[in-house]
This record gives sequence, structure tokens and C-alpha cells, in this order.
Amino acid sequence: IYLLKLIINRMWTNMKRKIGLLGIIGLFILVVLASGCTDQKNNQTTPVNNSSTTNTSTVKEVDVSAKMTGPATATKGSTVTINCSVTNKGSKPVQNVLAHSQDFDKNLGTLNAGQTKTFTWNMYIPTDKQVQEDFGTNATVSNPFSIGGFAVTFTDNNGSKHTINSNSLEIKLS
Repeated sequence: IYLLKLIINRMWTNMKRKIGLLGIIGLFILVVLASGCTDQKNNQTTPVNNSSTTNTSTVKEVDVSAKMTGPATATKGSTVTINCSVTNKGSKPVQNVLAHSQDFDKNLGTLNAGQTKTFTWNMYIPTDKQVQEDFGTNATVSNPFSIGGFAVTFTDNNGSKHTINSNSLEIKLS
């Protein structure tokens, strides 16, 4: 269920204009079937927090981490700013650093040893009414609102390609 919430929340802002109502309905059916909502014994969630936990890839001279932070609380119908950073904690530079998610693609170029590059992006949190227009009168926005992490790909000095993922966020809605 947690992964499915992340997918739905991240896809919301782009869904309407990209795949239309039929695509959204198809995704909703897929979510219901895949989430086990038809099996009440398999309806557990795993909590995530807004801590500064990062995922790190370490291969001797290579140590790159990605981190995402945002507000602890927000309201439905608001836009929140998400802060992202990618840090090279290793002893050698890494090249072709690309940060990407469904919502953005950022070319960060080269990260020298000890260097951090940051960027922000805005995420709209829909209202219950907006969700109900596509999913029916009983649909609501998940609380907490989940935002999945972003991926980072890069190449080390030996030409090896690496991929890491940042943490995800949950924003309590008031």
C-alpha cells in the first residue's frame, strides 16, 4: 500500500494532462488490485518519516548520497517546496550526475570530492474535491501525503555507472 500511495501522490499532478481520465481510472483499478484492498488481511502500511536518512552508495573512492527535505505539515490545495541535495563524500570526483523523478530531470554535471549540489522543486497537494472528480465521492487525499524519493545516476572515475535513491517524505496534512 505504501508504494502505491507514493505512486499515486507523485503521479497526481501530471496524470490529468498526460493520460486523461481513462488512464487514471485504469491506474486506480490497478492500485486496488495490486494493493490487496480486496483482502483485508493484507492491508498493512509501513510508516516513513521526514528524518534526514539518506541512501548511500559506497565503492572505496565512491561515496555519493542523495537527500530530500520538505515541510513537516501542509494543507490540501497548497504547493510545497521540496529541497534536494546530492553530496559526493568520496575522495574522487564523479561525472554525469543526473537527478531524476517523475516530476523533474536535473543534470548536475560533475561533483568533486566533498562537493554538494542542491536544487528545489514544487509539489502541488490536491484537495479532496480534485481527487473526487477523478476517483469518486469517497476518495480523499492520503494523510500523511507521501512523496517518493528521487534517483541519482552517476559515473565514477573508472567509468562504472551507479544509481542511488534518496529518502522519501511524508507530510502531515492539517
